[in-house]
Amino acid sequence: MTADRQQARVSAAAVFCGSCLLFLIQPLLGRTLLPLFGGSAAVWTISLAAYQLLLLAGYTYAHGVARRRRSKQRAVHLSLLCAASAWAVAFAVLRPALRTVAGNTEQPALEVLLCVLACVGLPYVALAAGSTVVQGWLAARGDGGGCGDGTDASPGSVASVYRLYAVSNLGSFAGLLVYPFVLEPFVSLSVQWWAVALGLCGYTGLMACLGRFVRDGESGGAVMVEEADSDELAVRRPVRVWTWYVLPGVTSFLLNAIVAHLFTDVTPLPLVWVAMLSAFLLSYVVGFSSWRWLTSSIGIILAAVSLCAAAIVQGQWGDGSFLPNAAAGLGVIFFGGSVLHGWLYEERPETTRLSHYYLAIAAGGAVGGLLASLVAPRVFTRVTEYPLALGLCALLLALRLPWPQRLRRLSAVRPVFAVCCAALWLVLFGVMSRRTASNTLFQARNFYGTVRVTQTLELFGQAGALPVHYLWCGQTTHGLQVRSPLFAGRGTSYYGATGGGIAFSSHPAYREGRGVKVGIVGLGAGCLASYGRPQDLFRFYEINPLMIQVAGAPQFFSFLNDAPMRIDLVPGDARKMLEREQAVGDPRYDILMIDAYSGDAVPYHLATLEAFRLYFERLEEDGVLAMHVSNWHVDLLPLCKAVAQALGVHPYGVVGVAENSVTTDAMWVFMTRHPHRYLFPGQMSVREVAWERVRDIVVPADERGSLLPLLRR
Repeated sequence: MTADRQQARVSAAAVFCGSCLLFLIQPLLGRTLLPLFGGSAAVWTISLAAYQLLLLAGYTYAHGVARRRRSKQRAVHLSLLCAASAWAVAFAVLRPALRTVAGNTEQPALEVLLCVLACVGLPYVALAAGSTVVQGWLAARGDGGGCGDGTDASPGSVASVYRLYAVSNLGSFAGLLVYPFVLEPFVSLSVQWWAVALGLCGYTGLMACLGRFVRDGESGGAVMVEEADSDELAVRRPVRVWTWYVLPGVTSFLLNAIVAHLFTDVTPLPLVWVAMLSAFLLSYVVGFSSWRWLTSSIGIILAAVSLCAAAIVQGQWGDGSFLPNAAAGLGVIFFGGSVLHGWLYEERPETTRLSHYYLAIAAGGAVGGLLASLVAPRVFTRVTEYPLALGLCALLLALRLPWPQRLRRLSAVRPVFAVCCAALWLVLFGVMSRRTASNTLFQARNFYGTVRVTQTLELFGQAGALPVHYLWCGQTTHGLQVRSPLFAGRGTSYYGATGGGIAFSSHPAYREGRGVKVGIVGLGAGCLASYGRPQDLFRFYEINPLMIQVAGAPQFFSFLNDAPMRIDLVPGDARKMLEREQAVGDPRYDILMIDAYSGDAVPYHLATLEAFRLYFERLEEDGVLAMHVSNWHVDLLPLCKAVAQALGVHPYGVVGVAENSVTTDAMWVFMTRHPHRYLFPGQMSVREVAWERVRDIVVPADERGSLLPLLRR
């Protein structure tokens, strides 16, 4: 094997392995941080913005080091990799202590950003720079380095050097796929982090092996020379530098916006995140490859179809709405991204500007990510960035559309045509949006999602039309109240007599008139306060400050203000608060209710074996654990069955019925240490869960496991 061919193969292997590690870190760190910040989906989008900042730092470093002699590059880069390996080992050792220091401030978005920078900052920068550094070494040598597919590239071929960027994205894709299917379900977090640390040490050795090909007499990126006659760059028009910033910025903004839209009501599973990011990376692979048919007219047509599908299905909600929205989002990310990244590839410069090119791509991506994850939640009260991102995509696709030869003289009107196409798409989006007859009284958005209060006039027999206030988190109702004394003290929505009310009517102390201590994870509108009596104590745990603000405002909901008993509102993550109470010996609860799910967004750390052990530790011997498990896309019954078997407790599940116009069907599961007799009004009308028909799963644990088996089939 010649030295050139050996260098080509080692180069492709180094680029692939570095990118694989780089994108293995992303879902792993997201999985690590999610429990620390209440399971909020914003952890994913803010983490992505942090990764893009680190990617920018890596490309800035690569751009700077490319100006040095290659022998100096080798020494500097290997030193950085050694420091990064030590950093990764240190974090693998110290990671268990992260839970005690993170997630305790009132600025969770900023804290997530800082956690990403502190936990994986240097390793991520070193890995991000690797691909550009290797490509710079090959370009300066006058060797295309191959494409990693067994074929040799001609010396000096710019296209082959740039196609290592496709190899890089294939490595990233491989890293993403390994995580949800191999690592997350079967390997503990501690082992995963040690694997990353050891993998980074191995990658450092691979780069050291590649560094043997770097000769001291060869100079760096400042004097790169290419044979122009070997590539089409010699004859095509000058590049448009603005595309280096705008195109990756728009696609990054698009990815974040689609993820934010999908995670509004669905559990932020790593798998969903991996699917979206994989489509994004594959679009780069296609764009920087020879598959030009997906970046031309056919790709534009497929992207346009995906955009129209996204506009049509976004008006759907409830059961069955996630998959169509996810499919449309994947189509937009992949087909739209392939076209725009193919355009970006056509605007590539000569290799003397290679590091500048990648630096611009990273800068555009970082700006797009920051706008979507940090700026948009502060500017918009709903996920407005979603239609905005899709509209920008439509605009650029229209600009990319081939212009007929007979209309070349009218090319000046192309921007107007593109704007009209984007405007037509926005009209379609607006027409297909779901409309109601309700009036919005309040709407806001923060790190934990969107919160909205609406008012609707509804008929109630002889009482006539009465105002009804609804509390919405995303597209899910979290409580309602009829604003009339006729309905005072009545449980509504999911909390009627055949729903959450069962926990009270079936508890002996409550039936006998004795005072009970009730803990409720998830405040909502405060509907459960309607069951309180003067002798009771109700303690609500709520992580979202907006929910506390809305539930405590009598102009919206008066459950808390009208309640006769003592009410404690505990802001913060419920599991952390329960652990603190347990540590100081706080009296235990008679009833503990878990209702912390936004739509189907099940916080993982509230659904593990350790979490359920904590719940029972906080319950009296005859206490009742009540779980609201009504979900569109996630089936929590297998989890409840597995927990009952693991802890040796007795589950009782019911599918309640709407008793009247202000209650809704709901599924609840109640667990007790001892066999319990459940008595409640309307008992004959409910359907009890047949546990023998519920499938078996392994209970997820803090360190190992996934909610993937809970997705409805």
